[in-house]
Amino acid sequence: MHITRRTLMVSLAIAGLAWTFGTVASAFTSFTVPVGANPGASAIIPQTNELIVVNGEADASVIDSVTNAVSTVPAGLNPAFVVVNPVTGYAYISNSNSNTVTVFYGYGEGKKRKVVSVGAGPLRMAINPNTNRTYVANCCNDTVTVIDGDTISTVNIPVGNRPIGIAVNPVTNRVYVANDWSNDVTVINGFTNQAIATIPVGEAPYSVAVNPLTNKVYVAVQGSGFYYAPGNVTVIDGATHETVKIPTGLQPVSLAINTATNKIYVAGGQSNGDVTVIDGATGETAHVAIPYGQWGFAALGSVAINEVTNKIYLTDSMSTNLVVIDGNTNEVSLRLVPLYSSFVTVNPVNNRVYVSNSNDATVTVIQE
Repeated sequence: MHITRRTLMVSLAIAGLAWTFGTVASAFTSFTVPVGANPGASAIIPQTNELIVVNGEADASVIDSVTNAVSTVPAGLNPAFVVVNPVTGYAYISNSNSNTVTVFYGYGEGKKRKVVSVGAGPLRMAINPNTNRTYVANCCNDTVTVIDGDTISTVNIPVGNRPIGIAVNPVTNRVYVANDWSNDVTVINGFTNQAIATIPVGEAPYSVAVNPLTNKVYVAVQGSGFYYAPGNVTVIDGATHETVKIPTGLQPVSLAINTATNKIYVAGGQSNGDVTVIDGATGETAHVAIPYGQWGFAALGSVAINEVTNKIYLTDSMSTNLVVIDGNTNEVSLRLVPLYSSFVTVNPVNNRVYVSNSNDATVTVIQE
């Protein structure tokens, strides 16, 4: 299967502005950094405070947080995702059309590269920093590849049909894989590299996140239909594998957990302008209204959380807004970014927010 990205060529000028939504106004500064074509997923390298962002043309850009200088590192065909081990600083890029993962290690100009063969169609990845293992969901041959960070050796584990979401509980050393076409989650024992359970969760599970403090797993389940299907989050008890379903907005595609507040934020891909906030302690929900985009709806995608400031950031590819939710009040403010923003990453150390702008080959840097 050949995996492609949607390409809509739009280029917009951007400036740092204070936007008001409702009664909320927020001051910030922002600027853009040119990177490669069609930038997408990104991650922070904590040892250097660099941002690494994958580009659509077989490479990645590395942005220095002090000078904002950009260096380019080679990757494989159609790099899809990037994760960084916070302990070792190793960066892993999944190359969806070359069936490889590119591993970068070392810092600055001394970065070294190794290419690792994995399964077909590698997309999302997750890391257990305690064991130095990286887990790669291979959507096109129904496997997860385990990369040992010490030896760069691999093991392939069979899972369900079209694995697309993946998350790790580093405390229990369990890996959770959302299988989009078999409507279930595979549980992998990280000690043995064996699948130990298959948990039905509903139609079209897409994303998964783990709260290691509560041992709860949250799965965004899109439901039947296409853009306007009612969705839910299936909550899995990591100890018993029992499940509870919590209704959300339309077509939930991504979710993120603030472990400090035990709140889960769920974004819908083609939504009616709504973010579902789940209280992890009670299961109760709140709904945060999001302003519509230029086409009369909100297409929320990537979610990132700054647990230090308790702010939640969401991309909306159908507007020129980066949505910001105050986790204390659920009030919303906006940051101006180019149309078709695709990914957001937060660096809590310097309180910077990085937004990948997929169609004008830039990253917007927002200093809160």
